[in-house]
Amino acid sequence: MEFSWTPEHGDLRAAVRGVLTAKAPLSRARELAEAGERHDPEMWETLAAQLGLQGLGLPEEHGGSGGSLVDLAIVMEEMGAVLFGGPFLPTAVLAANVLAALPRDPVAGELLPPLAEGELTATVAVVEADGRWAPESVRSSARRGTGGPVLDGDKELVLDGADAEVILVLAQSEAGATWYAVEGAAAGLTRVPRQVLDGTRPAARLEMRGTPARRIGERGGGWAVAERMRRTAAILLAAEQAGAAGELVRRTAEYAKTRRQFGRPVGGFQGVKHRLADMAVRHEMARSAAFWAAWQEPGSSGQDFGSLVARSYCGGAFLQTAKDAIQLHGGIGFTWEHDAHLFLRRARLDATLLGGEAEARSALLPHVLTDLTDPSPEPQGATR
Repeated sequence: MEFSWTPEHGDLRAAVRGVLTAKAPLSRARELAEAGERHDPEMWETLAAQLGLQGLGLPEEHGGSGGSLVDLAIVMEEMGAVLFGGPFLPTAVLAANVLAALPRDPVAGELLPPLAEGELTATVAVVEADGRWAPESVRSSARRGTGGPVLDGDKELVLDGADAEVILVLAQSEAGATWYAVEGAAAGLTRVPRQVLDGTRPAARLEMRGTPARRIGERGGGWAVAERMRRTAAILLAAEQAGAAGELVRRTAEYAKTRRQFGRPVGGFQGVKHRLADMAVRHEMARSAAFWAAWQEPGSSGQDFGSLVARSYCGGAFLQTAKDAIQLHGGIGFTWEHDAHLFLRRARLDATLLGGEAEARSALLPHVLTDLTDPSPEPQGATR
């Protein structure tokens, strides 16, 4: 099967781009970051009421639209171009994927409809002090309390952790890693906002001391769900990074056409042209990697492979493109007033999410070796 864009894809992209351009341009992201505000409540309402984006990837039986991963990737790509932040990634991508993996669980069934309607914000808490995404690094623990499970431990880099209404926490039970839902106002929970580099995407440290919680899913089955969530989130984060990189290419090329030096546009100089070409190639490769991964069958080996490729390439491509954009904007590119540093900050924070590139490449190695030695059919959509 060959991938192709459909009219529905075009309509979705146009609708999302129109709303973001009108109500959430890059200047608005800067305003929110400099004011230390979490997000624009009016824009959040628009995403829910006008576009229904919070529930785009959720099943219809739980109030969602039943959209595909390609649909969500289109949304994330458009959001990346304006550095849209706030609770969308933690709620509609991270938390939504955990809950959607456990649709028959009563707690998940209770949380999914309001999340899909945009009435509830949520996030996930996995990473701890060592910053590693690994089962042995999950040391927060669950024990029996008088009214049900209670949690002890600390979580780091929890996106929207200081404000989300519900936090999905991965903690160790007697059977192994298990998911628990914690109310934002629960007793024994301390939420410490962190001063992260990217002000458009707030994060917090969570300290749990006998914090009441509700178990979600089977005891000991939490890590498998976490890995499934990470696989999907990595694809969507890659799409967002591709969108941001594309916007940098567009802005930098436009500047190179209009900025004149020695009586001619700087874009006419060979050194500038070559670096712009490198930026454009990186963007195209990142975009291809993200959407190829999004197109694969959910849960398939092709999707696993595509997610690892996207995670190992797109973040680094975005970071290098942000650096090049600053350089090619000359002296103005290094100033606080210019928007280039906002993209660099986003790229730097992204590098700390979902595990690093080196880890992704290490996990990718078995796929590559198998492909070299196994004559089995290629993943869906692969072409030579």
